[in-house]
Amino acid sequence: MYASTGGNLNNTTIKPIIMKKILLSMFVASSTLAATAQQGGFGGFGGFQQQAKLETSQEWKDVNYAGDDKAFHTCDIYLPKQEKASYPVVIHIYGSAWFSNNSKGAADLGTIVKALLDAGYAVVCPNHRSSMDAKWPAQIHDIRAVIRFVRGEAAKYKFDTSFIATSGFSSGGHLASTAATTSGTKQTKVGTVDIDLEGNLGNYTNQSSTVNAACDWSGPVDLTAMDCGEGMKMGENSPEDVLLDSKLAKEPDKYKSLSATYYVDKNDPPVIIFHGEKDNVVPCCQGKMFFEKLQDAGVKSEATFVPEGGHGMGMYGEENLKKMVNFLNSVRGGAAAGEPKSRIIEDGGTGAYKAIMKEEPTLPEHTVILPQDLKPFGPNKKLPVLVWGNGACTNSPWEHINFLNEIASNGYIVLATGFIPMDDQPYRGPMSRTEQQIESIDWIIAQNSDPNSPYYNKVDVNAICVAGMSCGGLQTLFNCADKRISSLMICNSGLFNQQNAGQAVGGMPMPPKEKLNEIHTPIMYLLGGESDIAYGNGMDDFHRISHVPACAANFPVGHGGTYRQPHGGEFTVVALAWLDWQLKGDKKAAKMFVGKDCDLSKRKDWTIEKNELFGKLK
Repeated sequence: MYASTGGNLNNTTIKPIIMKKILLSMFVASSTLAATAQQGGFGGFGGFQQQAKLETSQEWKDVNYAGDDKAFHTCDIYLPKQEKASYPVVIHIYGSAWFSNNSKGAADLGTIVKALLDAGYAVVCPNHRSSMDAKWPAQIHDIRAVIRFVRGEAAKYKFDTSFIATSGFSSGGHLASTAATTSGTKQTKVGTVDIDLEGNLGNYTNQSSTVNAACDWSGPVDLTAMDCGEGMKMGENSPEDVLLDSKLAKEPDKYKSLSATYYVDKNDPPVIIFHGEKDNVVPCCQGKMFFEKLQDAGVKSEATFVPEGGHGMGMYGEENLKKMVNFLNSVRGGAAAGEPKSRIIEDGGTGAYKAIMKEEPTLPEHTVILPQDLKPFGPNKKLPVLVWGNGACTNSPWEHINFLNEIASNGYIVLATGFIPMDDQPYRGPMSRTEQQIESIDWIIAQNSDPNSPYYNKVDVNAICVAGMSCGGLQTLFNCADKRISSLMICNSGLFNQQNAGQAVGGMPMPPKEKLNEIHTPIMYLLGGESDIAYGNGMDDFHRISHVPACAANFPVGHGGTYRQPHGGEFTVVALAWLDWQLKGDKKAAKMFVGKDCDLSKRKDWTIEKNELFGKLK
């Protein structure tokens, strides 16, 4: 059951009747055979494959992804023959019924791996702990460690971490699918079972283990329903019994926790499924149930059920391999494939309107974050606008998405400079342009007046706050004279003066202090206290501004603020109150700032200073 396509017997030709006897015997005496598997894996029940000669530009064998000396924590890495600066990544996992801890060298190399390499994908084939080494969830901990390793070692191995997919055959398909349906979930409760899905394996525990897509080849994905179709009887102890050291009737919640289908929700990355109608090892109904659940949840998914396909046999034809590659290309291609990229952050935020982050094809080099459902908004209830510039002038809001997403969930449309971050990794491309904030304003005003736009008459174009962090704050001040701006928010930033201009990073906009005279709206400086490297510049700006209402709020966390904390932390609380007051006229939100004993002055660790005109704001 859920067997590999290679191992110690991979050069052997066995007649189907003998193969069936071996398979049946394997599960009757699973413990004995599992010990054999430790030494190199079972022969293939997806069709024995000859050793494949792969055309690559570089290969690394037996690379340890966990930082230990265990063979079951090693992987092989293959780069495509055509040399490039970096490659999108697919992690392909062998099948073995979770009995083998060392079959990476026979992980469908001549079929799936070859097709992926030919299509320009880097392929990582990992070992993982067997059910004899450790019980569930150790195996998903290993795969997540591989994903984090790919991100942590991206520069060394030329990995493009903007796209990482998992793939696998049989039990490898189970692990690939589970990595996808649990993507972004580190710990949860399944009935009576508390399950840690992340683990702490390896040197890159600070990296994300999310994936962008998954390919499931004949995987067992609902371990509570392995009898859903006709299949071989596996004897007293099934592979999942051994993996869980339990019985379904005794502890059903354990089997749910092992099932990829249990975790399916609308936030899952795209999944493609291949399953044989005549698979008598993992019944085809497994793949069909998985596909149905993904479709019901609204997850982008495709499925191919091969009429004459067995458990691997008859599954790896050119047509199916091409479908796999085309599916991954379409997911990776995003807008180029006619489907803009999107991502749900922190379950859509905690506000009244669950948010989504997405691309807009008519607004390139920008990220839009807004309520998922626009039906509540219209002429009588419009969305105010937050235009955002990023720290370090990066051309992606990757560092601020928790903060921006939480604001959007409270009924705002956020237009952030730069490319959509599809994972939590730092952006390493060219810097952003100051003009991108103006492009955001131009675009949203045009969209609001276009009857064919989904934003038609739903946006309050008279309520636009322009804001930015650090270098993004400098961009904001550069653009401050635009008469369409209603409010300004300068975060961890301030203009340089002649004495400290040399401290600026090359490429930052450097308007002189006289630029402050062009501000025509209320402005808030949101700073990280005296340890914030921008504190001096920001407070100097504030003290120079006397012609418009201005305040300076400080929270002692330094230059990084709280943007990356859950839902943006304390900075979100204050920023949202400012926006609600300035753009929505919310009198309750105004209490955060108005008066000698304003709410912010009583909030733990916060301080606020206001200029003379600030007291005239209502």
